[in-house]
Amino acid sequence: MANTVIEYRYVQFDDKWSTTVAEIVQYTATSNNAEVIVVTEGATGVAQTYWFRLNKAAIVLMPIHENIIYVPTRCIKKAYGDQTTCGGRQTRSRT
Repeated sequence: MANTVIEYRYVQFDDKWSTTVAEIVQYTATSNNAEVIVVTEGATGVAQTYWFRLNKAAIVLMPIHENIIYVPTRCIKKAYGDQTTCGGRQTRSRT
């Protein structure tokens, strides 16, 4: 199984996740095709967006005191800029 560890700037989960909070925040997929979008920022300040799709019961971990996310799969798509959406509208690219 592939795993991905990313230092993130922003993370967006769709509505197919439940949450458990302790020292590590655990997100559990509540149905198939649950999506996570992770935005990173490199040393040059250029944002990159990664898309992940997971099946029901998959667990994504985020330590509370670190900007790191553990995703138990590889990304399905990658794009430059912040490609997340807010209120149904895509956010402005921050490249």
